[in-house]
Amino acid sequence: MQNNDVTVRRKSYAAAKEIKASAHYAYVVNGITLDGSKFETGGFVEEGTCLVKDNTTGKYEPYKDTASAFPTGKSDPVILDESIKFTVDDKGKNPDVTAGQVLVHGAVYESLLVGCTAAFKTAVGAAIRFV
Repeated sequence: MQNNDVTVRRKSYAAAKEIKASAHYAYVVNGITLDGSKFETGGFVEEGTCLVKDNTTGKYEPYKDTASAFPTGKSDPVILDESIKFTVDDKGKNPDVTAGQVLVHGAVYESLLVGCTAAFKTAVGAAIRFV
């Protein structure tokens, strides 16, 4: 007997969105480490999220500026080009996760980005063009 049940059983989908606005782009070499403690526990980090490196830990976290100024103690602004779902460890915390698809050069659709501000765009410089 063939099953013709077409019921959708998933409540949500983590679909990719295309944030790149050109065929010419570059990813960071060897990936980056996301600081699990800086993200929502068991959370979903959406493609297009703006990230910044903490100069003390060397790990990346979501970008947040204060009063339109790039935060002190942070550097290397990048844009995540993949979605990441944190899986909580045995202690109930997010582990640190390595991300490989991280844009450092190219053109992106600004309207599809998460956390993009004027200070972030200034810090990125000419490496990424916002359309």
